[in-house]
Amino acid sequence: MEKKLKNVWLLGLVLLTAALMAGGCGKKATPENLLTDMYKNSKEVKSVSSNMKLAAEMGDDTDTLALDLDADITATKKPEASHIKGKVGIKFGSTDFGTDMEVYQVKEKDEIISYTYIQGQWTKQTADSEENVLDEGMYEGLKKAYKSFDIKKDLVKVNDKKCYELTGKVDGGLLSGIIDQDMLDSVTSGVDLDADVIKDAKIPCVIDIYEDSILPARIHIDMKDVLAKMMGDEYEGLEVDEYYAELTYNEYDKVDEIKVPKKAKEAADAGSGFDWDSGDDDTDKAKATPARQSKELGDKWNSYTVQIGEKVVTLPCSISDLEAAGLALDTEDTPADTAVEADDYVLAYFVDKNGNEVMVDLINTSGEAKKAEDCLVGGISVDEYGLEGGLSILFPGGIAVGTAKDDVLAKYGETDDTYEGESLHMFTWSDESSYFSQCEIDIDPETNNVCQMSMTRYE
Repeated sequence: MEKKLKNVWLLGLVLLTAALMAGGCGKKATPENLLTDMYKNSKEVKSVSSNMKLAAEMGDDTDTLALDLDADITATKKPEASHIKGKVGIKFGSTDFGTDMEVYQVKEKDEIISYTYIQGQWTKQTADSEENVLDEGMYEGLKKAYKSFDIKKDLVKVNDKKCYELTGKVDGGLLSGIIDQDMLDSVTSGVDLDADVIKDAKIPCVIDIYEDSILPARIHIDMKDVLAKMMGDEYEGLEVDEYYAELTYNEYDKVDEIKVPKKAKEAADAGSGFDWDSGDDDTDKAKATPARQSKELGDKWNSYTVQIGEKVVTLPCSISDLEAAGLALDTEDTPADTAVEADDYVLAYFVDKNGNEVMVDLINTSGEAKKAEDCLVGGISVDEYGLEGGLSILFPGGIAVGTAKDDVLAKYGETDDTYEGESLHMFTWSDESSYFSQCEIDIDPETNNVCQMSMTRYE
């Protein structure tokens, strides 16, 4: 039963971390419109305060185990920082155990540092890579999975506000793809948990969306069946009575700057849990020289060409095309054997030797399931944070992160969709014949320059 206890504890923290990595509609409310607008609006979010609840109960003929987690979560986008504070309770037979838990994740001297308090002790660790605690990857995945959801006829209320409610099932790969393994390791004191355990599952999910802002209000994930299978395959006679996680988004853009308390820093520095990960020192990384625009790169956005270093690829392309450009699949984030169903996709990251990171859509256009390593690349997305290692990536016409907005509009012409918010401007060009053939350029209004670019073409 001790092993059961550890698995429940770890899986609970996976769900907490997955949920953390998560942030007026005048048109008809449909799953497609709501999830698309929710994704767009989430890019505008500067900060969020939320609450996570997780409950689990299982047992066999001899023992019963219950776990409860209740944590408040705040996060800011600029600077990237997060704070988790809550309680974890575990009941096992006659044992009733509870502990406070607190985690700060902040950027210090170009490194992401996690300060973790659990069982009365602070520890400090570096993350292997920079993580955006308001990562939009999950919202983008939900947007593309709109066909998996149905909309409830009547509005519901969350925090006394009217909300649309969507119900459906989420691919486990979507959740496992956004888990911050570094933070998970810090909370579990370095115990490694393979996030693959849920990648092939179809997980019941309820999404409530605020009617006024079209932002997430609540996400409820029911993991009972997944846990029952995972644990039942290993322990005969084990029954899972309950297992769910629920994240409620309370307020947006009202979080003050997140600072690590002095006592936490001093206690962590005095302890033994600090890992500088010295083998990955940024000072040893070679900075790439910006590449000249290749003649093979198209001039119009709908040429679907992307220049990576000196290599030009045309979407959809093969994984080997990215490898020829010096990129490799991040198998810690998405294992090569991840199952991709027919006519489906998974989000994955490709990295180079200098730590540059590119997000891609791995698509399966065949009539049967395939491994991720056998799929095509149907989408490429880059931002200013992922290219801090110096990799040069050009979209058609030589558009790159840092290009002026006027130059983009001069090259690509009239947009099919424009959104100009306070902290982000989004310009989209689309092929009317295909929902997944488009180019999106995001502009930072403070600089009027490109801060993020994405292009998709699935066929």
